[in-house]
Amino acid sequence: MLDNDFLNDDGMDFNFWPSFTDLMLTITIIMAALLVVKFGVSASELKQKQESKNAIISEIKNQLKIKFGSNYRESKESENTLIISNGAEKIVKISSETDYQQISFYEKILFDKSQFSIKSSGREVLKIVGDVIKLKSYKIKLVQIEGHTDSYEIKLDNYPKNMGNIVLGSRRAVDVYQFFKDEVGIDPAVLPMSATTFGEYAPPSRKLDSQYNRDILLQANSTPDLRASNRRIELKLFFSAK
Repeated sequence: MLDNDFLNDDGMDFNFWPSFTDLMLTITIIMAALLVVKFGVSASELKQKQESKNAIISEIKNQLKIKFGSNYRESKESENTLIISNGAEKIVKISSETDYQQISFYEKILFDKSQFSIKSSGREVLKIVGDVIKLKSYKIKLVQIEGHTDSYEIKLDNYPKNMGNIVLGSRRAVDVYQFFKDEVGIDPAVLPMSATTFGEYAPPSRKLDSQYNRDILLQANSTPDLRASNRRIELKLFFSAK
């Protein structure tokens, strides 16, 4: 039989429960490890997406250089925005946002005034860009096609006058969608595409997370150059991190 001195020996005391300090230290280490993993993955995904964006820009530039020859021009509108021109005529603007890549086609290259049938010159440029998208489609998870207009009201047959810009923007977006599907061969079953319009209500200067009103909209359409920049087709490419 064990005596009390043996049972009470300090050398035999054993606490199965960690102290509060040890517990908090363990939790802190675990949380830090999780944060490292989380932000490490995010950084890796961002890097992969940026590489995909850069590859698309590079290929579009190469193909347009071949098409335009000595007339090929490029300029930087900002650190993340490239404008490609055919001589003095602006053709396409490419910008890289955090979540997507945006490719904007100026109206003159794609459409005649107030029309929604793609011109032959526009079909050539759309084919080049569409072929690049198709080539890189394994990196893209969604293509969003947007039609934009200026604020000048137009009248289209069978539609109210105040609906003209919405109809024109949507018909143009649908025409580009159909061109990519039928002429380029992008299968929406493989690479989802959408066609939509904001009509006159989303000029390039508008930031969707800031306050806006009709007076600001009128200012964004106050000169011929501003109105011309508002009339455009925009592609938004959303990338996979795979």
